[in-house]
Amino acid sequence: MKTSTSTRVVMLILGILLIVMGVVFFATPGINAVVTGYIVCALMLVFGIAEIVFYGVHHKTHSASGWVLADGILTTILGLMLLFIPGAQIVTMSILFAMWVLFTGITAFSGAFADKSAGSHSWGWNLTFGIIGILLGIWLMFDPMLSIVSIGYLLPVALIFEGVAAIAFFFSTSSKKTTAELNAP
Repeated sequence: MKTSTSTRVVMLILGILLIVMGVVFFATPGINAVVTGYIVCALMLVFGIAEIVFYGVHHKTHSASGWVLADGILTTILGLMLLFIPGAQIVTMSILFAMWVLFTGITAFSGAFADKSAGSHSWGWNLTFGIIGILLGIWLMFDPMLSIVSIGYLLPVALIFEGVAAIAFFFSTSSKKTTAELNAP
């Protein structure tokens, strides 16, 4: 697989940062949901304001619909509500975390079959992790308190695994041309 050097370097840097974040989150499991909640609030506010500005700049050229403005306003309001309503972050994070686990499981489950048809030997592991992710995601949806507690321990593990996967991507891809590409006319 040929991948650009810049993509490989970005993946390596992201992998290292994810592992560092995972280790830091392991050291502070009690505040992970709160910190993550504030990060989500900040991202929602920035994204909402950016959509409003985008609409303001581009609405006359018809490259931005009223839906962009509506989404920007709603995202900004929701971000402000999550920031100023006590406890809203925790509830929201429990739901988002459960959905993330569920959708990551679904992705791994469906990706396992693509891996199998591509001849990958790891498709069984992906299938297993997918099934576990789906079941855990459903369980967390129905038990928000478990979801909150899980954020403190599963999020660091997930960050570390994602970091390792990004670093593995860096080492498993090549920015060099293959022999066939070098010998091509």
